[in-house]
Amino acid sequence: MNLGDLSAIQPELVLVALGCLLVLTDAFVPSLRSRFGSMAAIGAGIALVVRWTSPTPGMVWSGALVVDELARFVDSYILVALVLVCVMAEPYLARTNARFGEFYALLVWAAVGAMVMAKADHLLVVFIGLELLSVALYVLNAFHRESSLSLEAGWKYLMVGAFAGGALLFGIALLYGASGTFSLSALAPLVAAHTLTGSPLLFLSLALILTGVGFKLALAPFHAWAPDVYQGSPTPVTTFLSVVPKGAALVVLARLIAFLAPAELSPRWTMLLAAIAVLSMTLGNLVAIAQRDVKRMLAYSGIAHMGYALVGLVAFGFDGLSGVLVYLAAYTLMNVAAFTVVSAFSEAEDEPHLLTDLAGQGWRRPVLSLTLGLAMFSLAGIPPTVGFIGKFLVFRAAVNEGLVWLAVVGVLNSLVSVFYYLRVVYYLYMKPLPKREPKYSEPWPARLVAAACAVGIVVLGALPGWVVSAAESAARTLAR
Repeated sequence: MNLGDLSAIQPELVLVALGCLLVLTDAFVPSLRSRFGSMAAIGAGIALVVRWTSPTPGMVWSGALVVDELARFVDSYILVALVLVCVMAEPYLARTNARFGEFYALLVWAAVGAMVMAKADHLLVVFIGLELLSVALYVLNAFHRESSLSLEAGWKYLMVGAFAGGALLFGIALLYGASGTFSLSALAPLVAAHTLTGSPLLFLSLALILTGVGFKLALAPFHAWAPDVYQGSPTPVTTFLSVVPKGAALVVLARLIAFLAPAELSPRWTMLLAAIAVLSMTLGNLVAIAQRDVKRMLAYSGIAHMGYALVGLVAFGFDGLSGVLVYLAAYTLMNVAAFTVVSAFSEAEDEPHLLTDLAGQGWRRPVLSLTLGLAMFSLAGIPPTVGFIGKFLVFRAAVNEGLVWLAVVGVLNSLVSVFYYLRVVYYLYMKPLPKREPKYSEPWPARLVAAACAVGIVVLGALPGWVVSAAESAARTLAR
């Protein structure tokens, strides 16, 4: 370890120190609990500034981590999501009497785990990052200890996470047995020399690693945990869970595919990934139609969206990877916007978040309702929103790689999704208020996050140049 190694992980060090500070402040100065959300958001913002003002030296920590443009892009995505979640969580925790420093500490430590995963070149470091992320989320999902729904969500995520972590670790062990290395970059010359060609250990290890990553991404058929966990977890935790772990897991999968040389992979592996993408898109959209709980609907929507993102990895290359990165940025804004409004439009956390409870809110609470409507349009991929840009880029990459049929399936699934997304808008603006109008709060932090996401959805949809340029710069580190 040297100063260069420490300098490369300054954002992670800031977040680790921030988490420790929050826990100690909660213990010794509990009167500051109302400021914890602001402290966490400011600390995450400082970490974001540090990431963009620090150099990207490449390989550090004896090759265990790669701090490059791709790492900077994904760190930015994670830290922006963390800032937004910390701001939206404050009124939620005040309403549920759960203002504790460990909530925000666990959030920032989970973000550290995701950041380590995204920049790891060593498979054991990937596993360490995954476990740091997962252990923090196990506790956060069950944060409401008096709520059976929250405890159930935490238990289910623990069970699934343990299985996924075991599968991933077993796959890493088999990959080491096949290649003799834990380093992803060291796999490239072995693949180029056809040293691993036809190795049964390689194929089994890839299947197990895909299983472990598939659980984190909630890809079909590894998706069954997502609806119950999304519904039962505290809504800010659901927001974080829906975007941050998925981005980190997608980058891990992208790095693995890049160093295994996509051109050398068997066509059967390409078809397997394509089949998982199609199954995720189709199942997620069709089952979402039947949902009446908004959080469960967004859970199945998330399954479909990870299927769309996987299309970019199937069509791996410069276009595909840059499209996936833009898609991650878009998905962050869309999901944070949707869950922020769902959190505000909630009287009790133990009660279902029904579509019918949104009736007439479009005219009564215009800022939050407009944001939710924009999020639904963007999730459906309707221009000129950023969701359309993300889908266009991944589908274009598929067409450029000769996978026209996969792009067509994606477009058809997007058309199916329009029904249940616009149904939310229909309830907001075209249904009358119920006889007993719900008593929803409209705290300023929720409106601030909602407005910021709404502006991002529209501006990045109309002027996507800079985010596309940043994604392309990041994609060049893997896709040559």
